[in-house]
Amino acid sequence: MVENQSRATLIVFGVIATIMAVGLAVKLRPVTEQAQVTGAKLARVWMQDSVQRYRQAWLVQGEPKHMLMDGFYLTMTEGGLVSPFTQQGVLDCGYWLAVHYPQRKIMTNKLIDISGAIKTDRYVCHYTYENGQSIVVISTANQLKIDVEMSAE
Repeated sequence: MVENQSRATLIVFGVIATIMAVGLAVKLRPVTEQAQVTGAKLARVWMQDSVQRYRQAWLVQGEPKHMLMDGFYLTMTEGGLVSPFTQQGVLDCGYWLAVHYPQRKIMTNKLIDISGAIKTDRYVCHYTYENGQSIVVISTANQLKIDVEMSAE
């Protein structure tokens, strides 16, 4: 009888622990989602800060067409942005990301896709992460816009 009572007590504690763990997981889900949003926004701010840092260096150096900084030989635009184009004129969004956001991850989420497109008056680089978040970089007439898009999950 003692053996059965010990087993019953163990089962009750196991059920209670499982219920508490599930409840905690449900409560923490919004916190985790908010942390993902915050991580993506921080990545965007990091990129914006990097863009400004390179532009300031470009201005201080007298607005050169090319400059060496952080181990990169950079081709600069007329407005002081790092050009994402190769010498052959091909859009290289991976290069732009390597310059402005070398860690590439957003928190623990890895980058799974890089795509780019050239429109008539602008270029767009699209970076997709494994949690469904995307960072979109749009450059129009030496104006850069960096947006964070969340998946509709």
